[in-house]
Amino acid sequence: MNKGRKLLSMTGRFAFIVSLFFSVYVFAMFQGGKVSWTIFYMLTPFLLYSIILFVYPINTIKAERITRSHVVKSGGKLTVTVKLHRSFPFPLLYTVASEQWVDSELAANANNRTKHIFIFGFKKEVEWSYEIERMPRGEHIVEGIEIEVTDFFGWIQKRGFIDLKDTILVFPNTTPMHYAPINAQYDRGSLASPFSLIKDTTMATGVRDYQAGDRVTWIHWKSFARTQNLMTKEFEDRQSEDLIIMLDNRESETFEEQVELTASIVEEASGTQSNIAFVSAGAETSVFPFINSADQLHDVFVHLAKVRPIPAEDVNPLESFTFTAVAGSVVLVTGSPDWPFVQSVMGFVKNRKSVICFVVVNKTVPVSERLQEQIRYAESKGITIHVLGKMQFSDAFKEVANL
Repeated sequence: MNKGRKLLSMTGRFAFIVSLFFSVYVFAMFQGGKVSWTIFYMLTPFLLYSIILFVYPINTIKAERITRSHVVKSGGKLTVTVKLHRSFPFPLLYTVASEQWVDSELAANANNRTKHIFIFGFKKEVEWSYEIERMPRGEHIVEGIEIEVTDFFGWIQKRGFIDLKDTILVFPNTTPMHYAPINAQYDRGSLASPFSLIKDTTMATGVRDYQAGDRVTWIHWKSFARTQNLMTKEFEDRQSEDLIIMLDNRESETFEEQVELTASIVEEASGTQSNIAFVSAGAETSVFPFINSADQLHDVFVHLAKVRPIPAEDVNPLESFTFTAVAGSVVLVTGSPDWPFVQSVMGFVKNRKSVICFVVVNKTVPVSERLQEQIRYAESKGITIHVLGKMQFSDAFKEVANL
């Protein structure tokens, strides 16, 4: 419908220009005189330009977009350069080119510099750059470039769209923190400890006297050849831990801070010897069961860049999701530790005392009475709760390590 209206409008404008041209010509022919022909000769270049512009193929203009990086940190700056080039140098006058971002707020962050007004003239190539300040976390899509050209008096206005789709990922910020394995206490002693000591046989740290039970492959044969005494290589002990990091995707006033804390924990924990999994509880529960490589860590960050808060009633119940309970720990990051949701997390572990709940709050405002009641009730059920503000993220595990 809109295309039909635009076509009728363009056709009407063209008909007006042609009729105006012949009217002025007929007026000069019948009226005669210097004034009449002067008017005709003065209007002729403008009218002819408008007629030629009407048939000018604007879709022959090509575009190229250059971005310094397709991955930006939240709050960072994105620099974009756009180049327009064409093969036929028809003198285009007033030209407006604008980037079409799906999120219209980005244009405001760029101080409306996503739109560029210039005179193309006879040039074959034009370029301009703009910067978008304070890029918000998320997946941002630019569909293409809309071009509008007009004649001297605005009689003919032509619009064209250059399909140049691009996607910019804005990752959440991370806070450096000292991650310490969570030594959860169990009701029945330490036999059910979530930790297991394993030998890193790729790196020998020294040698010692041979003891019964040592593997033959651990014998340091060079020492035996030199001293005729059996010596065994000593290896570095590593601690491994089963750890599930879970993000609560329900709507919250501190949702962006929750995503930032989750990203920080995942990044720090992935550098340890922990067996890490990541769970995103939302309308569809997303699970990343292994984070053992840079590519797997990148996949998690891509999810954290795209994730959006959803209403509480749209969250898929965790009870319906199958996940083998681990003899380890769950770190839950939430803004509302209400018991029905926290209770659904219990299916991921063998003991509720191994659930650590980080409640992210805004420290500039008092904690609501409702949130205080939720925290007290969860603690009465044996859940460890830590209330954190954004400035406390770096020290999040200091108290947890002493549990």
